[in-house]
Amino acid sequence: MSSPIPTPTVVTTDVLVLGAGGAGMCAALRARETGAEVLMVDKCGIGYNGQVPIGGGILAYVYPSYVDEWVDKITRGSHFFNNQEWTRQFGSRMHQATMDLADLGLTFLKKDGEIDILTWGPHIHVTLFDAPKSLLALKKTAAARGIKMMDKIFAVDLLKRDDQVVGAVGLGLVDGKVYLFDAKATIIATGNCGYMHEKSYASVLGEGPAMGYRAGARLTNAEFNSLYVWGIKLLGKELMGIHFYLYLENALGEKIMGKYYPELMEGEHAVYTFDPRVIHAMYEEVKAGRGPIYLNLKGLSDSEIAHLGEDIVADLSHLMANDTMRLLREKAGIDPGRERLEMWPRYLYSGGGLRIDLQGRTTLPGLWAAGGACSNYWTNGAGSQAGLGVQSAAITGFVAGEDAGVWAVSSPRLGIDPVYAERAVARVLEPLGRPTEIDPYEVAYRVHEAIVPMKYNRVREAKRMREALDILASARELLDRVGVTDFHDLARRHSAESMLMAAEFTYRAALLREESRAQHFREDFPERDDANWRKWICIEPGEDGPKLFTVPVPVETYPLQPAEERER
Repeated sequence: MSSPIPTPTVVTTDVLVLGAGGAGMCAALRARETGAEVLMVDKCGIGYNGQVPIGGGILAYVYPSYVDEWVDKITRGSHFFNNQEWTRQFGSRMHQATMDLADLGLTFLKKDGEIDILTWGPHIHVTLFDAPKSLLALKKTAAARGIKMMDKIFAVDLLKRDDQVVGAVGLGLVDGKVYLFDAKATIIATGNCGYMHEKSYASVLGEGPAMGYRAGARLTNAEFNSLYVWGIKLLGKELMGIHFYLYLENALGEKIMGKYYPELMEGEHAVYTFDPRVIHAMYEEVKAGRGPIYLNLKGLSDSEIAHLGEDIVADLSHLMANDTMRLLREKAGIDPGRERLEMWPRYLYSGGGLRIDLQGRTTLPGLWAAGGACSNYWTNGAGSQAGLGVQSAAITGFVAGEDAGVWAVSSPRLGIDPVYAERAVARVLEPLGRPTEIDPYEVAYRVHEAIVPMKYNRVREAKRMREALDILASARELLDRVGVTDFHDLARRHSAESMLMAAEFTYRAALLREESRAQHFREDFPERDDANWRKWICIEPGEDGPKLFTVPVPVETYPLQPAEERER
């Protein structure tokens, strides 16, 4: 930099929330209700950030009278691989979380003055909310309740005193300041990792789990939830529609879904952009040389095309699948009823995250996690449904905020350890002193080469995953040569480091798990192996690098048990 690094600015609060998306907003609002002073920090513009505003505006819902059946369904669907305690807590809080979100300012689809609960399949219920305006509504409520907010602050590393987290180090992307946040309780709500390989969710880059890991917190489920979606290539946007899959065809003009899933071709089925069956069919067709894949709506009227997606809801500002069709017409000048549309099976984000307990606490005192930054196994392969991501952000945010707020109000302030802070700031700023040899984007591109291709990360096999790890090793060599001249490039460098860590952990855990389960599919181990692999894989720092180990799922302590367990 042309000017010397300023003396760090210390900001003190009771509860520090890193990330002001859906989970962060819910955590901050609930923590504030305990009487704690709360500060939200985000690297983007608060109110316009995170994954919720650009999502489909769908919120999963479970009727209170259906909680037992829902827990049973999720548990058996996961083959007893879930944390049943979290599953029950999650299901039992869905109704109240929905009501609370309405009270906090979200606009919901209503019928006769009440939130309208829709049925989208056997025992699958959702409601719709105004996604683009959701965080602005929560921000307005947060400001009215005295929650402090700082945006354009890039949090990089946590601060500790002894074994307890006492805040974080941040970079002011606009003012050029180095910040030390002094907090009694810190909540990471920064999301998972989207790898910045496309424009949607481009700010979700894995920084939260990475900073938690570097501080000593435990991660889990890194091998799961590597999610691919299908969408229109021209727009670079997923297609949130439930019946468009019927019109997917290969380059030869052959319908593809019936080849692999004939049961989907009769009757009506809710098949969304996140459904792995669509991705599997597209992958197999392209691998067989019959790609690319197209959406062929030629000959259908506008009303018929609109019927394939969700209904347009006049009271809400988002149009979901029909918004995609409107973009095609208005922005791209394409009539979907006259032209075939090339489809794009693309990587969206990966799972894994900080391990938390029923209170949202990580394995480090003073540190909580919520939303995509945490992994608490409430479904674990039981199949998904539209709106679970938003609901999990809300519920984990409420849970973490409640507990962290109570902790902060009742606990003494330990304060920042000056020696630890000096070391942390030095690590964060170290690339500023290097020659500008490698741009951070070169590291990100190399990570993309390893994590995005389906041959590595969708249909996994040991040799190919080791190839991916070799690519990531070369990316790490490049990372060590990155030099930067300002805080913006420094932030990009640290984002590249977080993405690299997320990708490495995904493959290390996937190599260790020698079976196929949920979104983790091993071509060389195609069967589920409950006898040997009903275990969660955890990762934490070791003396020689990441330490991977397994924790048996404590099925014997849970109310629901598989038949073979009951017979023992």
